Amino acid sequence: METNILKDGTIKEGTPESVGIASGHIANYLMRLRDIDYDIHSLQIVKDGKLIFANASEPFMLESPHRLLSAAKAIIAAAVLFAVDEGFLSFDSKIIDYFRDKLPDTYDKRFEDITLYDLLTMQSGQNSDEAFMFFIEHPDADLCRLFFNTPMDCAPGEHFFYNNSIPHLLFFLVERATGKGIETYIHEKICVPLEIEITAQYNQYHIYDPVTTVVSANGFLKLGLWFLQYGRWNGKQLLNPELMKKACTQQTWTGLEKPGYHNGKGYCMQLWKNVFGGCRMDGGGGQIALILPEQNMVAVIMGNESRGEQAIELFYEEILSKIQGKELRRESKGIQILETAKKNMSRICCETVFNDELITAVNEKCYYFPENLWGLQSVRLSFEKERAFLNLEQGGEKKKYEAGIDPVWCENSNFLILEPDTSIQNLIYGPNPQVCKLCGGWMNDFTFIIVCKSAASMGKYIFKFEFSGRKFKLYIPGGVSGGMKQDMGYISITSV
Repeated sequence: METNILKDGTIKEGTPESVGIASGHIANYLMRLRDIDYDIHSLQIVKDGKLIFANASEPFMLESPHRLLSAAKAIIAAAVLFAVDEGFLSFDSKIIDYFRDKLPDTYDKRFEDITLYDLLTMQSGQNSDEAFMFFIEHPDADLCRLFFNTPMDCAPGEHFFYNNSIPHLLFFLVERATGKGIETYIHEKICVPLEIEITAQYNQYHIYDPVTTVVSANGFLKLGLWFLQYGRWNGKQLLNPELMKKACTQQTWTGLEKPGYHNGKGYCMQLWKNVFGGCRMDGGGGQIALILPEQNMVAVIMGNESRGEQAIELFYEEILSKIQGKELRRESKGIQILETAKKNMSRICCETVFNDELITAVNEKCYYFPENLWGLQSVRLSFEKERAFLNLEQGGEKKKYEAGIDPVWCENSNFLILEPDTSIQNLIYGPNPQVCKLCGGWMNDFTFIIVCKSAASMGKYIFKFEFSGRKFKLYIPGGVSGGMKQDMGYISITSV
């Protein structure tokens, strides 16, 4: 597909109506996500070469790094396709020929039959992800060796099983076949021509870990557009288009079916098949790039959610299924609704309720706590029109924080009360984890909340301040919320 998406190195901007999409339909999509409390970090839509919507929610920006998680599998697959295009590998290459040094003394002879195609399509013949799970707990382990020690359950190519060891095996394969480090190869083949930055961490054992991959929302969008154009970028064919078409075409059925959800049925080459057409990059926490050739369209949705399939289904219902084959007239009502929905992406409450009487009563009042897990000794809140100031004494140290009143966010140089979560499931590598933004609002007449977010954190923390007579109760979250992390609930402490 030839699509002139670049002009002077940038993507052209346009209105939704210019490509047959009503602004109100995009607004409805965002409102439905908000109705189910979906934690969206950014949304971008390009159709017919025009960027018709782009926005990020606080504290994220379209150019700030963001985790991809399993959506990064498509980047590894692209590196493999380059190696195939250059003659280093073929889809029929026998994997074992590149890893004989990783084989146990005795092994299942079916390993001899695993091809590159089998790995790309998740049909290795294994029905277990135990090797990867062991690697997560023991990062010094040799994942390639673990792969060849995992039992074979059937002949390669017979059925699909989503095996997270495979991308690791693929990047080692690229390195061994090309003689280049995977980072160098990806940088040379993808990052330089697309003008994007893709980084991943080496763990403490100097093992490259693709699960830590970060790229900006803008970079993710460019990757989606590059796949849409089957390897063509800015007038140049970077990769054989037939290879890209094959990678974006369903290769196998998965058998993964959920009630009301059908987008898990088909698998391409490290990309998923959409039931409504096209394919997608799809990662944990809701990192989604919908690649839609029939509509000449890419939509990128990033967030911190375990319900990514709902974002996909709602996108189809509210936007994709309603596209008109002609330019639409712009209506002021739809434009206004979309502008409101855009602003609401960063809001923490639908409406901010002010209890002036309570605010007067608690303003500047200091509350003291008994001994607790966090060494929190006292809290004092003060309110202004668009700001709330929080003064704490914690561990003998006095700390001051500033929170905006919804929808205003204020940056603070130190994290609020808790230590930031720097686990592999939550950390966004690059930004300072200690720097956070705070936004506050009244949930009801007696409960004030402060939401704490960081550009280095996929999840958020919600602190609740409950006022009842002369008593004050502070609810401290048990951990970061949403996405790849299980909700840990709250622990409360009551003032004395």
